[in-house]
Amino acid sequence: MEKLVIEEIEVIPLQVPLKKTFESSLGVYTHLDVVVVKMKTKDGPEGFGMTTGLGGASGTAIVPYIKNELAPLVLGQDALAPELVWTKMWGPNKARMRGGIGLHALSCVDIACWDVLAKSAGKSINRLLGGFRQTIPVYGSGGWHTLSDEELLEEAQEAEALGCKAYKFKIGTDRDEERISCLRENMGEDFILFADANQKYIVREAVEVSNMLAEYGVAWFEEPVIADSVDDLAELSKESMVPLAAGENAYMRWGFRELCERRAVGFLQPDVGRCGGITEFRKIANLADAFNISLSCHLVHEISVSLVAASPSGYMVEYMDFFNSEDMTQDFSVKNGEIAVPDVPGHGFEFTESALKNYRID
Repeated sequence: MEKLVIEEIEVIPLQVPLKKTFESSLGVYTHLDVVVVKMKTKDGPEGFGMTTGLGGASGTAIVPYIKNELAPLVLGQDALAPELVWTKMWGPNKARMRGGIGLHALSCVDIACWDVLAKSAGKSINRLLGGFRQTIPVYGSGGWHTLSDEELLEEAQEAEALGCKAYKFKIGTDRDEERISCLRENMGEDFILFADANQKYIVREAVEVSNMLAEYGVAWFEEPVIADSVDDLAELSKESMVPLAAGENAYMRWGFRELCERRAVGFLQPDVGRCGGITEFRKIANLADAFNISLSCHLVHEISVSLVAASPSGYMVEYMDFFNSEDMTQDFSVKNGEIAVPDVPGHGFEFTESALKNYRID
């Protein structure tokens, strides 16, 4: 096939209720804000892209941005050339794609384009990107501030019951040490714990917190300081008693290159729905390989499992069970602490038509 013309970009805003209200250092969340892109091609497969946010209503800005700014640049282009399509979108929008919703929008369309390419090739995204392995370990994620000690422990034990070897919890409360002590005492010394501060501290405070985390054998200290200041991350990485993790609020290969060159983190956590899509995620994975840094991800495990598993630097995928299994066309259940890469053409993640209808908000 020489060319597969993109004929239509359909953009669908969704609001998916969370199973319970969550709270972190950044705020309180009741729903998942989701934007879906369906990329339709002439006489070819349809691609599915998605970007998500916890709470808020950024989708109300992302949807018209895709419809009015990006779609006209994409229509008529070759879906078998996602690098070209990505550049067509990014080129005239550089000033508005320094981060934020501009990159959410681009990422959403880019994911759909790669889905078309893989479906056309009859290969999974994972195989298309190298197929390093076909399963990837996941870690349970949650530990929200709203959880009591009993609920926190129950959540960690639920992750362990799935075979997970690790669990991530939120810090930034006046009871952090009590909560961590509860987890360590009940989960045992061999169970891996990750702490997520959601940019809570300044460097001096974070150094002190790292000392406390080290006493309990916490394996990473996530987003301890403001994500926009790589200087602060790099300074902290030299003094922290615990390896740092970051990347959910970094954008494109250049943002991650700086994290790597400054040796600011030990774990990279790109979010495929906001870092620049699969086009950029694979370049970030190559940076992880080049700098010997472990690759994880931020949320969207349904797509991220294929990408992290494709890389030799792939470590673990964040697992948060946001979507009901009946709302998805593929199975992403955890077995023995791992998720299998979908053995289907494309990335394998799509909402059912009934889910799109039920959660649609426009």
